[in-house]
Amino acid sequence: MDLYAYIDSSVVLRRLLEQSDAIPALRQWRLFSSQLVDVEVRRTLLRYHAEHVLSAAKFALRVKEWNLVRDSIDLIPISNGILQRAAEPFPTLVKALDAIHLSTALGWAGQTQEPVTILTHDRQLGIAASACGFPVVP
Repeated sequence: MDLYAYIDSSVVLRRLLEQSDAIPALRQWRLFSSQLVDVEVRRTLLRYHAEHVLSAAKFALRVKEWNLVRDSIDLIPISNGILQRAAEPFPTLVKALDAIHLSTALGWAGQTQEPVTILTHDRQLGIAASACGFPVVP
């Protein structure tokens, strides 16, 4: 039986940037996310490069690593249904992009009837996901 986990960009970026508090092992889950995660990760890497946080060589390496990681994640297209759900209320305050992430996870869990864990370092998203009934890591 697969264990499914929704992964957001905060988890991906901490691993790509080799931060000490990154979630150590992701292989235990079958990962999925909104295709929004690709935009968020690439924009952050581009910003870090422009701000000289990442050298050209490290930027190129991180993009290559992201492409490999991205290929291991099932990316869910942002449908009209996801956008409509994202515009509706949640049990707690949720920013716009987090609402798209949470709506994607809710839609996928509802469609598949599989239990889903939310992987995020974003405190506000974690609180909202927990309020929606998802287990949250970390």
